[in-house]
Amino acid sequence: MQKRVDTWTVSSLLEVINLVHFPEYQREPNLWGLVEKQRLIDSMSRKFDIASLYFYEHDDDTIDCVDGRQRIGAITDFLGNNPASKDNSFSFRVMNEIEEDEEPLFLDLDGKSMVQIREEASSGNSGAQEFVKRIEEYELAVVNLSGGGEGGSEFNLQFTRLNLGTIINSGEKLNAMVGELRDLCYEGGGLGSHPFLANTGIPTRRYAREQVAAQIIAQIFSVDEEGICARTRHYDLQRLFKENAVLTPARKQTIERIERLLDHLNEGFAGVERLRSRAMVVSTVLLGWEWGIAGKQSAETLAEFVEELQCRLKWQMAKRLDVDPEYRYLVDFQRHVTQASVEPAAVTERARVMREEYQRWFDSEVLRGDEEWSQRNEGRRPSEACRSEV
Repeated sequence: MQKRVDTWTVSSLLEVINLVHFPEYQREPNLWGLVEKQRLIDSMSRKFDIASLYFYEHDDDTIDCVDGRQRIGAITDFLGNNPASKDNSFSFRVMNEIEEDEEPLFLDLDGKSMVQIREEASSGNSGAQEFVKRIEEYELAVVNLSGGGEGGSEFNLQFTRLNLGTIINSGEKLNAMVGELRDLCYEGGGLGSHPFLANTGIPTRRYAREQVAAQIIAQIFSVDEEGICARTRHYDLQRLFKENAVLTPARKQTIERIERLLDHLNEGFAGVERLRSRAMVVSTVLLGWEWGIAGKQSAETLAEFVEELQCRLKWQMAKRLDVDPEYRYLVDFQRHVTQASVEPAAVTERARVMREEYQRWFDSEVLRGDEEWSQRNEGRRPSEACRSEV
């Protein structure tokens, strides 16, 4: 495994945050409480060192956060960039667990949010100006990892060594279970080895495809039976396997229908740029299920749409903070692809956007923002621009 150490400011981290994936082996996004988050910001305001962030750079330029999720979450919460977090825009606190500070530098800012502190800075408060500068220009040590075998197979191990966690990952734990549903996902010829999944960019290492197959089944069971998207973290899938050690006839029929759907998708997606994100694979299959894809032609139409959506995403996310105004909705969509992607809210929002945009594509072969962008750019076609500008 190769290692490169860089220094990023908080501002530069924010420019690429929507490109950072948080793998499922990571801990819950809000494991830290408010006090831990406030202590981190206090440390940054004092120019203390904090632990390094570890990223893994894949060959396709995607980035996984190997270690640092809690620190990133605390920083983005404080800056007000996490609207879904209960601690979003939390207040700054002067903290010293060793002794009382004689003259705390930023005492007059205690209890204020970053929005309020920025307002004071704009009004000429020199202390607030210094605080904003210290936070936005705080230098984060970033360790960029690459290599390490097929698909970077050692970076999960890197995470466990950093966090003193267990060496076995979620996919391997699920493989150790027993029962009919486990066998349908993990045994040779099962859904985990289906050609559609084999032709995605999901690696073969450590039962990644088998775990995605389980997530697909969980989502379709939930949508069909309860009308809502499910959470599919490890413990949810573990419970699903236990509850379906013996499958009911109805659920067996559902899985047979899922297999037929994957057959159609495999035909329709031949020659299309590969799906690489697990979240996008799950959402694509779920969209195909909701639309009742039942043949090669309808699968090809879906594949064209997904290819165009991925093209717009890659194009616009590469612009970082300069996303074209017509495509701002893609920033939120990308966040639901890369952050907390197995939580119901993220799955539901991805499903909503993809459903609406597929209907638009099905009717007129354009995505939201295409016509407006074309008008602003002298009739250029977004489908061509997204391929030529990346």
